[in-house]
Amino acid sequence: MTRAQRLLESCADPLDRALDLRFIKEVHTGAVGDRTYAGYLQIEEGFVETATRLHGLAVWDAPDRDALERNARAVHALTTEQTDYFRAARAAWPVQADLSAAALAQAGRLSEYALDAARSGGYAAVTTILFAAETLYLTWCTRAHEAGTVPPGPIADWVALHARDPFREGVAALAAQVDRLTEPDAVLARWFTGMLDAEIAFHDALYPVTAIP
Repeated sequence: MTRAQRLLESCADPLDRALDLRFIKEVHTGAVGDRTYAGYLQIEEGFVETATRLHGLAVWDAPDRDALERNARAVHALTTEQTDYFRAARAAWPVQADLSAAALAQAGRLSEYALDAARSGGYAAVTTILFAAETLYLTWCTRAHEAGTVPPGPIADWVALHARDPFREGVAALAAQVDRLTEPDAVLARWFTGMLDAEIAFHDALYPVTAIP
């Protein structure tokens, strides 16, 4: 069993919790609302900027040429293909986002966690938290793409983007990088689980909790 496989096995429960998110299930079934997806476009576009910074740090700290090139390709994809997606999706979407300040703050904890981990843990932390986030997206988007009833248009485009190459190849490359890390298993598991917990808070921010009188 590889290091990455061992990490996935040890973090199976938090990954399953993340895969059970309301947003993920609603995209899979086609039940996601226009306003909800508008909010998602807003917060996810913000996190893509964070992911670009994370991959940029990984370029700087890359231990070898393969890691440098892989993370440089990710920066390019995030600042071209994904930037183009958000520009087109926002222009085509029928409603505007209306997330509250509290919801935006909750969603912002994902970037805060990721950047804090990157500053303290460097390349190893960046690799691990990106492996967590991209494994989550590869898993749920592949399931939705292959067996779901995803609404056509921007939502289906976003799902497909994360269910095919080069995204799939990128997750495999991250796994190979995890295999080469020297930090203790417990440290990798803490970063991985922490990122999934932040992903849960991020996506749940799309659904405001209504107080019961």
